[in-house]
Amino acid sequence: MPFVGRERELRQLNDALLRPPVIVLIEGEAGVGKTRLLNELNGHPVLSGNCHPMRFPYGPIVEALRAARPPRGLNPVTGALRPLLPECAHLLPPAPPPLHNAQLERHRLFRGVLSLLDALRPITLVVEDVHWVDQDTRELLAFLARCLPESVNLVLTYRAEDLRHPVTELIAHLPPRIDHVELALPPLSPEETELLAKHLLPGSTDLWPLTGGLPLAIEELARMLAQGMEPGTPPALRDAVRLRLDALPPVARRIVQAAAMLEEPACARTLTTVAGMLPEQGERGLTEAIRRGLLREWTPGAYGLRQPLARQAVRESITPTIRRRLSRRIEAPAQPVGVLSPREEQVIGMAADGLTNKEIAESLFLSRRTVEVHVANALRKLGLTSRRQLTRTK
Repeated sequence: MPFVGRERELRQLNDALLRPPVIVLIEGEAGVGKTRLLNELNGHPVLSGNCHPMRFPYGPIVEALRAARPPRGLNPVTGALRPLLPECAHLLPPAPPPLHNAQLERHRLFRGVLSLLDALRPITLVVEDVHWVDQDTRELLAFLARCLPESVNLVLTYRAEDLRHPVTELIAHLPPRIDHVELALPPLSPEETELLAKHLLPGSTDLWPLTGGLPLAIEELARMLAQGMEPGTPPALRDAVRLRLDALPPVARRIVQAAAMLEEPACARTLTTVAGMLPEQGERGLTEAIRRGLLREWTPGAYGLRQPLARQAVRESITPTIRRRLSRRIEAPAQPVGVLSPREEQVIGMAADGLTNKEIAESLFLSRRTVEVHVANALRKLGLTSRRQLTRTK
């Protein structure tokens, strides 16, 4: 996939790695391009390993170090790594005698990893998907973070919404000589999305409305269109969304389903009403859905799915019985809760005439975000949950 829209982050990453020892934390949702960013590194020797959902003990460290080619004259303590690294055991010193103490054996293993990294420098150890880190690797990373040798860097990638143990604990007690940098990768802008689409598809295709700028979604949707398929949810993205939906607590799943059935981002009260829950249940469900990264706050107080394709994937997963139940609640009249401002009346009137937010914004010389806020506020004040209900209020 072409490299688009990450030039600034790549410069920051390269600059940080030129000042070892440094720890770099790269955060971003699934499919946003964390691995793609790392693949663009030039001039930095890298050893890379991935954490796995099954959380194998020391899995990412073994994956990274088994590709190493250790030099001669290694510290004898690196022999403790022989059982973990059979691929290069012949290049390591003999295994030291057992200590018959689990804690001492563990400490010697940690020292062996540290010593091997020291012998391989300059080197950058990359551990991806730290939201799936196993307990053993987590403790090893905490040890390495406080003891990084000169000319050794540590790069960690993760999804904040899936992280049970914050990576910030790794940098809580760093010695002054070890710096750290935090990078957050947002979705691509509409302009960057258009540029990436031009690389992937002949002609001009606006993929922003469906993908929300998520690079993985752009790539998958472009592949479908190139094959002559109708625009829809790419299977890889659909399956990923459904797996995350299934992992939610029931109250959060119901809030996400309610948000998927609504055409516009909605306030907590509307989502709770459509989901058919008590206010305190709705609040818990909304908080968890946001924390898990399935919902986001699009405008102040208005929440919806992170990408339109994700919304479509959730809608497709809802059973007909639940879909009918949600639709009845959406169509049911609600109690109005406020008086429209003149601008809200103007915007909602144009929306009732069938104009899109983009068309309204262009007509009134407003930003699309401002129009979205006015529409969301007007729907709430009118006691409506969907733009489809606007024609009944004209």
